[in-house]
Amino acid sequence: MSESAQKLGGWSSPPKEANEKVQAICFQVRKAVEDKINGGHPLGQFTAKEYIEQVIEGMNYRIKVQINTVSKIRIEVCESPIVPVPPYLTAVAADGPLNDQPF
Repeated sequence: MSESAQKLGGWSSPPKEANEKVQAICFQVRKAVEDKINGGHPLGQFTAKEYIEQVIEGMNYRIKVQINTVSKIRIEVCESPIVPVPPYLTAVAADGPLNDQPF
């Protein structure tokens, strides 16, 4: 983990390429995202592209997720080491075209 991510409250930078763990986290919150932005209807694609992380009483992730060939969204997910619950969605926002601005 980068030095900035280890600082309490600091987001890591620069963004990292999504790995299998981040993709697995995305799959765990996919239904919540679909409920929030797509009326509960499935999204055709849900692929984690990049992420940053933050340590605050657990791990927070801000993840860019590709949802079709031209659009992606940003989601924030919390993973608590204290409470034995799966990762949960804390925020979701439209991000626009794939070549749009970074985090």
